Amino acid sequence: MNVDYRCLILSAGPDGLTTEDAALIASKLTDHPMTFVAQSSKPGSPLEKLQGVSGKLNPIEGKELRWDGPGPKTAWHCRNSLKATALRPAPGTRTLATLNGTPLIAAKPLGKSLIVTLGFHPSEARDQDGCVTALLKHLLIFESPEPVAWFDWDNTMVLRMDDPGGAQNVYSRSWSYPKLTEADWAQVGDDLARRDACLSTGYISGWVDDGNSRRGDLQVNGHAVPRKAGTIHPSPEVCYHDKAGHRPGTIFDYQAEYRGLRRLQESGLVTIELHGFTHIHPDIDAWLRADDRFESEDWYRELGKSAQPFLAKLTLSDHPITRGLITIEDYFGSRPTTLICPGEQFTDETLSTALDAGLRLIGSYYLAIRHDDRFCWNQHVCAPYLNELDGKWFTSGLPVIGYFHDRELSLEGVDWMTRWLDAWQNAGARRFVDYRHLASALGKTLSLRETRGELQLTVHEEASLQSPVPLDIRFTTSLEPPPASVTVVTRESSFSAPVESVDPHQARLLLRI
Repeated sequence: MNVDYRCLILSAGPDGLTTEDAALIASKLTDHPMTFVAQSSKPGSPLEKLQGVSGKLNPIEGKELRWDGPGPKTAWHCRNSLKATALRPAPGTRTLATLNGTPLIAAKPLGKSLIVTLGFHPSEARDQDGCVTALLKHLLIFESPEPVAWFDWDNTMVLRMDDPGGAQNVYSRSWSYPKLTEADWAQVGDDLARRDACLSTGYISGWVDDGNSRRGDLQVNGHAVPRKAGTIHPSPEVCYHDKAGHRPGTIFDYQAEYRGLRRLQESGLVTIELHGFTHIHPDIDAWLRADDRFESEDWYRELGKSAQPFLAKLTLSDHPITRGLITIEDYFGSRPTTLICPGEQFTDETLSTALDAGLRLIGSYYLAIRHDDRFCWNQHVCAPYLNELDGKWFTSGLPVIGYFHDRELSLEGVDWMTRWLDAWQNAGARRFVDYRHLASALGKTLSLRETRGELQLTVHEEASLQSPVPLDIRFTTSLEPPPASVTVVTRESSFSAPVESVDPHQARLLLRI
C-alpha cells in the first residue's frame, strides 16, 4: 500500500474481509494518516470490530440529509427518498451525517487516521439522488487528516455543440438545414464572450461527395471540381449549392462556417473536438448503393456496431478517428481532446482506437475519462439536452454537459442558445466551460502540503494540456488565517500564486496551467 495515499476506499463488499485483511488495514492506518471509508458490515465481522459501528439491522428511509462533521454545516433536501441502514455508533465514535435525524455516516479515530462507516451503498444511493454525491464529496474533503486540494465543479456546465462540417446536412432528409453564416457565428461569439464562456464544437472534417451533379453543384476551395462519388473533401474547403435535393436553392457554405469558427477559436471562445470524420457510414460504397441512403439514419452512424465489420479491415492510419484528428489539426492547429461519436453509437473497438489515438475523453450521455490505458465511465456526469432545463443537474457538485446541435441555431436563430443559457444561469449555472478545460483538469493530480506554516501545491500530470480558461482550485488548510499565497510546483516551473479566502473552511486559487 502506497504511503502517499490520503484516502483508502473499500469498494468490495465489507462482509468478505478476513481477519487478516482487517489487521492489514489497521496496521496501515496506524503507520500513516489516512481516511478509510467502507460500508457498514454485519455484526461480529472482522471489519465491524475495526469500524466500531453496527449496522445491517434497521433500514431507514428519508429525504433530509445533514452534515454535522468538520467544515461547513450543510443540509440537503433530496428529491427522491433514500433507502439506507441506521448506524449504531459505539462509544468513541462520532456521527458525521444523518438521514432524517438518524446516524448515516460515522467516524472512529485510529491514531492519526480516521475510519469512516457508511450506512448505504455509495453508487446505489447516488443513483437514487445526486445529493449523495455532494455528501460524499463533503466527507472526503473535510474529514481528511491532511490538507486537501480539489477542482471546483459546483454549478459548472460544459457546453457542447455537434455537427458543424458534416455532409449529413445535405443528404439526410430529416436532418437537412442551412449552415450558420459568419454573422451567426459572430453572434454566438458575442453571447459566449458576454458570459465569459467557452464552447466545445463537435466538428466533422470530412465532406463526402455523392457524385450526383443533378442534385447540386460542388466547389472546393473556391473552384468547381469534377464530381466523383465517394470522394472525401476537407469540410473547411467546401461550398455546395443544392439544386434538386432536400433544400433547392440553398447554398451550404462550409468555408464561411470554417471562417466563423476559426475566428471564435482564435478568440478563445470555441475549441474544436472530434465528431467522427464524415458522420456517414464508413462503407461509403454501400451508402452510395443504398436506396434509403437519404432516409435511414443508420447510414449516418460512423463508429457504431453496424460499421464495425468494415472498420475492422482498416489500418489505424485509415481509421476515421485518425483521419478526423489529422484533418482538424491541419485546419485548426489544435489536436482534439474528446471523441463525440456520431449518433452516440460506438463499440469497444472504437474506444480502443480512441485510446491509441491519445484522446482523453469520450463525450456521450455519460462521460468516459482516460485513466492510464483505459477509459473509465462516469455515469454521474450526464449530458442533458440544452433545452432540458432543471437545476437538479447541479445538485451533485459535478460538471453537467449541456449539449445541442447547430441545427437549433440554424432553424430557430442564435437567440435559441441565448434563451437557454440565460435560463440555465437562472437555474444556478455559474460558469460555462468546454471539454478541453475538463480534460486539462482531469489529467492533473493535486497534492497539497503544509510545511512550517507555508503551503505547497504540487500539480502532477502525465502530458501537459493547458486549459483555455483558468482552473478553479479549492483547498482546506489548518492555517489560520489562510496564507496570502501558495507555492505551485509543476513539471516545468515553480511559482507563487495568490489565494482568495472563500469562507472559514476553504480558500481558492485560479491557475492557468
